[in-house]
Amino acid sequence: MAAWRRLNLKFQSKVLIPVATVMVLFLAGTLWLVNSRIQAQLQNENQLALHNTATLFGANFQRRAESLLRQFSAITNQPDFFALAQKFNGHDDRETARKSMQEFLDGPQFKDTSIALFTDPGGRWLAGTTNEAFVAACAPLLKSVLEKNAPDERVVQVNDSLFEVVAAPSSLPSLSNGSLLGALVVGLELGDATAHELKSPNTQIAFIANDKVVACTFGDASLNPTIWQEYKRLQVPAPLMDDAQDYSLILHGNHYAALPGQFPRFIGQGSAGYLMVSSYEQSWAAFHQTQRVLLLFSLAGLAAGAVIVWLLVRRVTEPLRQLRDSAEAVGRGDFSRRIDIQSKDELGELAAVFNQMTGNLQKSLAQLEKTVEILRATQAQLSHSEKLSAVGEFVAGVAHELNNPLTALIGYAELLQMSTVSDDDRASLKCISSSAERCHKIVQSLLSFARQHPPERKVSNVNALVDAVIEILIYDLRTNNIRVEKELSPQLPRLLLDPHQIQQVFLNIVNNARQAIEAHRPRGLIRITTSAAGQRVRITFQDDGPGISEENLAKIFNPFFTTKPVGKGTGLGLSLSYGIIQEHGGSISAASKLGHGTTFIIELPITNSSEDISAASAELPPPPLAQGKGRKVLVVDDEVDILNLASQILSRQDYRVQTAVDGESALRHLAAERFDLIISDWKMPGLNGQQLFERLLATDAQAASRMVFMTGDVLSEKTEKFLRENGKTCLAKPFSIADFQNVVNDMFK
Repeated sequence: MAAWRRLNLKFQSKVLIPVATVMVLFLAGTLWLVNSRIQAQLQNENQLALHNTATLFGANFQRRAESLLRQFSAITNQPDFFALAQKFNGHDDRETARKSMQEFLDGPQFKDTSIALFTDPGGRWLAGTTNEAFVAACAPLLKSVLEKNAPDERVVQVNDSLFEVVAAPSSLPSLSNGSLLGALVVGLELGDATAHELKSPNTQIAFIANDKVVACTFGDASLNPTIWQEYKRLQVPAPLMDDAQDYSLILHGNHYAALPGQFPRFIGQGSAGYLMVSSYEQSWAAFHQTQRVLLLFSLAGLAAGAVIVWLLVRRVTEPLRQLRDSAEAVGRGDFSRRIDIQSKDELGELAAVFNQMTGNLQKSLAQLEKTVEILRATQAQLSHSEKLSAVGEFVAGVAHELNNPLTALIGYAELLQMSTVSDDDRASLKCISSSAERCHKIVQSLLSFARQHPPERKVSNVNALVDAVIEILIYDLRTNNIRVEKELSPQLPRLLLDPHQIQQVFLNIVNNARQAIEAHRPRGLIRITTSAAGQRVRITFQDDGPGISEENLAKIFNPFFTTKPVGKGTGLGLSLSYGIIQEHGGSISAASKLGHGTTFIIELPITNSSEDISAASAELPPPPLAQGKGRKVLVVDDEVDILNLASQILSRQDYRVQTAVDGESALRHLAAERFDLIISDWKMPGLNGQQLFERLLATDAQAASRMVFMTGDVLSEKTEKFLRENGKTCLAKPFSIADFQNVVNDMFK
């Protein structure tokens, strides 16, 4: 320090020399540090970008696979294809069938495929390309597809080639045995064109199979051996945890980052995969250029001093300040903030990465909001389904309690009509019977709609389904001043369908029409028409509501699309209806114009199981009750009114009637005397009807054979099976006197 003080130097030099010395030392250290850090950052960024590109490649490959599945699964569902496939299972000449299928597989739908063939349900070749190696390689995929009866896609290695293979089963749902017709197998070779299609910009990719490059986007075949060696090297993991794997390589003097990978959904033996490389030569050159720029600026800083330092500090801190402000904005939830990219150096790259990150966050947020909305709608639909299930359980629980008093009401009204009463009283009694019958139908309609039913198709009356829907909604329609006009053809054939699903479709359409009319006008009209048109039955629903705009009309069958306010609809009703009609082989369409109402047209096919509905025949009077003189009948029911009603009906025909209020009392009667007929309620406290029958079957089989049941409950599948296996009749409450007489007559025939 003393020597430094003795030097005759100006203050400026005293400042500049230490500053220059420090800056030189700092420059040397900085260059070394920047060199090492930027190189590592450069490799990491390129490796990270390559991983992202590989992820994108996998996603693109998956989307391509899904597209191919949809494309070729749709072909197997075409009627033309079904007809060709059926020829192999029919009486047609198999060679003719093979030629027909070959012509189809040579058609324009398969122009972009490498291999297309058709197999039988056992996986044996029937038509198409005859490539034994390809068929053998696809055997595991074909076996899985045929066992599951579901299409699938896999990547398969055949010798030195890679194929993306789609296998789709073909089966006709109308076949009673549900057997497969065969499978369509299509192979698309993964060649150079596919590699170019799937690769991302600024990357190259090579497909490798059987220890060689089978496809490459470099355009230079001389690089193939080097690419294979690099792929083999990168496939072997580092021997120690501390040994970092070198994922860089040099091709023709250019620097690349490399990443090996395996094909998704690959089956078969052998090593098949891909090597994805991304050039960072431009970044490498920019790095060296940055080194030179830093050196020049540092040397200039030695001369310019504080001014250059100030400029450098300002130049470095300004972008960071923008980044800080933008990061704070992102932290507050503002994903629209972007940084102006003012340079192409590392700061510019950082700004670009930050902008990309905020853009991705913004897209993810939008997708998340859409997903949340879908989940809310789905939750609303599930809640609605739970409510319907609860209604079904409630109605099933009270059906028994309602049907017993309704039985007494109908029976006593009919008994009074048989006695000597005035015409006015007879009309009143008939009104009582009709009203009770209406109550019974309403309970049965609600129960049929609200309870869950397994999918089951049976011959059904479309007109009856329409009437059942109107019966459910008649109160809401009447109280909202909406008139329903029905023009139902009496000569419609019965259709093979799931009545509960079709009833749900009708209910959705009528309910939508009611809601639209309510919001549009004080009074309205819904017209329902049924008719037969060729081989189809047409059901038309027409309303005079506000109508639907042309823009919304094209989207009404889309899931979750609704024009109703939040909480008033889920947007799933018409979508589910569309699916139900399609599953039945029918069609549903809508025509509308704003201000002129809406018309829905449903067409359902007439199958071989259809039956003509004969014209309504005049009701025949009930057969007279067989004379009961000398015959004894035991009636068992926990409802006293039902016991009294049955006793009066039977006593009018000279039967001797004994009654019991439960199963135990009935056993005591049966132990004391013999009865020609036993009529027992199914559901009773204590010993119920089934248990009474089983006790009799064990002790007095002859008495058990003379037993019939009656019930006001809904018969379960287990109960129906029991009655069917034992050949027993069960009379449903409420019943008319004629129904009761028919059951008694049948037992004494």
